Amino acid sequence: MAGLCRALGRGPEATHWAQLSTAIRRVLDHQPRTPWSLVRRSLDGQGLLAVRDSELLDRVRRADHDEIAHMLRRLPAGARALIRQGLHPLRHRVADEDVLLDADLERHLATDLVDALLPEGPEDALVPLGRAWMQAKQARKELSAAAGAPDDWHMVGGLRRTDPVSPDVALLAVTGDPEGWTRRAAGALPRDTLVVAGARAVAVAADPEPIVVHALPATAVPTSLVWYTGPRTHVRDVKARAQALGLDFTREALLEGGRAVALADEADFYARLQLPFIPVELRARAGILDTAVAGGLPTLLDVSDIRGDLHMHTVYSDGRDSVAGMVHAARALGYRYMAITDHSPTSRASRVLTIERIAEQAGEIAAVRALVPDITILHGIECDIQEDGTLDVPDAVLERLDIVLASMHESYGHSPARILQRYERVVRHPLVNVITHPANRSPGRQPGYALAFARLFEEAARTGTAVEIDGAPGHLDLDAPLAEMAAAIGAPILVDSDCHMADRLGRQMRFGVGLARRAGLTKDQVLNTREVGAITAFVAAKRHGRPWQP
Repeated sequence: MAGLCRALGRGPEATHWAQLSTAIRRVLDHQPRTPWSLVRRSLDGQGLLAVRDSELLDRVRRADHDEIAHMLRRLPAGARALIRQGLHPLRHRVADEDVLLDADLERHLATDLVDALLPEGPEDALVPLGRAWMQAKQARKELSAAAGAPDDWHMVGGLRRTDPVSPDVALLAVTGDPEGWTRRAAGALPRDTLVVAGARAVAVAADPEPIVVHALPATAVPTSLVWYTGPRTHVRDVKARAQALGLDFTREALLEGGRAVALADEADFYARLQLPFIPVELRARAGILDTAVAGGLPTLLDVSDIRGDLHMHTVYSDGRDSVAGMVHAARALGYRYMAITDHSPTSRASRVLTIERIAEQAGEIAAVRALVPDITILHGIECDIQEDGTLDVPDAVLERLDIVLASMHESYGHSPARILQRYERVVRHPLVNVITHPANRSPGRQPGYALAFARLFEEAARTGTAVEIDGAPGHLDLDAPLAEMAAAIGAPILVDSDCHMADRLGRQMRFGVGLARRAGLTKDQVLNTREVGAITAFVAAKRHGRPWQP
């Protein structure tokens, strides 16, 4: 506890814990197996306990390991690892060397020790992408107010790689005076906000992990982006390649003969290693450097390739904005088309679109079409798949809509085989065009359905039914492995936002595109990179029993 309090900047409290530790040690040196009650009595009898120490002793009995675990959670990953290794004083090392993230430990500890202290895997990730994005946005705002806006900000780590869940939230602040900017930030932030500060880095309190911000000059951006974007295995592979070429890759620079090589940007860094730029979403893949050397990197889907968004909600169900609000937001993003797809009657959403109001919504969409003629507005719905695999909206109503999405929000306790049967029944329905968020996963909370997804994707390919990559932070589904499988099987794929707020339409589409890029998908493999005529033809083909032609 004394060490943790020092690490968290609680100097007086750390002193009290250290005094208490010394007092207890004196008793135990004479009586090693003394029961706790006798330790307390002995301390009292010898006058070794001040009032403050007595309070702490009671706190030890109550808190035990839970309080220590809670305090550890407030420290950034790299600092926690140093505590586990016993390298003290931690405060001194953080201040001098900015050991805040696991990436920083690579400069000080052996590789096998870093791996032992900080295993890298999905089970170690704690921060869902949506939360990480919002926390990073808030941290930028608070730190800019505290220390002045830096010249630029960069997201790094899992946030930049579009990892659905990340072990930390990390940012780079680019400034001509990294030390001065860090001092101003540390001095201006409230004590309960600032976790720890180094010479060029600060950690800001957040739940469940502190947000770590490294300040650096512009010259260090190309190498720091690679270093802190990671993942760890990629950085090690890149370092090994640099060494093979007579170069030394550090977080601050690429060195040749001890001198920094001038680099314009991250792409220039890879070029100096005789590599094409490796997209951040692919850097976690095994053998990605070999793929790059062989010229096998795909030209990945880009946000600019998206022509329309076919999954969003309005005030007719649980959305925040009107039809017109969503249309203007989609138009501002440059989309050529969009679909309004509110929740159907049996959905567990806070509000739903009743059968009676579907006609009312159709009239409102028609009115907005007349006002905003330069974007095609499709009228659709997100139907819930029922326990028996039917839909909760009659076919006679669905036939009047431009596109129909089907979602399985409820498993009803069914086995994976039974869930697959329900999906197969819906996929064969001639009016169903899209299966949304097929795994029904929620990153950081539940992994979703464990199905034989290959069978679902095969049936989707056979019937001309699209499967969706959903960019909503609560879904991020399909994830990269399933999206890659769907593409390999030949199932039509959409990337949608599933957005409920107009001002988040672009952000959630970026999340969806990031997932598609993690799956290695190209523009040609995503249906809504095509013009609206291709979408209406896709819908019509299934309704008329014609095979869909990619």
